[in-house]
Amino acid sequence: MWRELTTLWQSICDPEYLHLLLEPLPLYGLGIGLTFLIVSFMFGEAKCRMLALAFICISCTSVWPYNDLRAKATPRILATRSPDFAPLIQEQTQRRKDWSWPYYMMSLASLAALAATRTPKGRLLLFFVLAFGMLLFWFSIWMHKKECEVYHRNIVRFVPVR
Repeated sequence: MWRELTTLWQSICDPEYLHLLLEPLPLYGLGIGLTFLIVSFMFGEAKCRMLALAFICISCTSVWPYNDLRAKATPRILATRSPDFAPLIQEQTQRRKDWSWPYYMMSLASLAALAATRTPKGRLLLFFVLAFGMLLFWFSIWMHKKECEVYHRNIVRFVPVR
């Protein structure tokens, strides 16, 4: 049992495994946060709204450590994959890095909406978070699909260009 726990801890400390744990967090966290935000609007629950905004903020901020861990894991990922897929993996890693800014923007917007909950501008910020959040959620689904195309060949058939 102790050996299993030690192995688990070593796996969690490994960037290759930890980046896989963090990868779906922006997608699922944003989806759950937006659902809570819509429910809080329907029922007029301020505490649920604050929880939803905090959840959105944290899940969108998780892109930062994810990108760092992915950069550390990429050399070993490339070493274990077919050389034909190396350009595709590097392209997806760069795409993830280049498109981090919408998540940071959403994190800041949800934090601002959380801080301005009881002010007149708070309502406007909430609507911005809701509208931008839905767009970002759709974008996150697309980004996750691109990730699946790279790492899960059984989902999308990819034939490398030779």
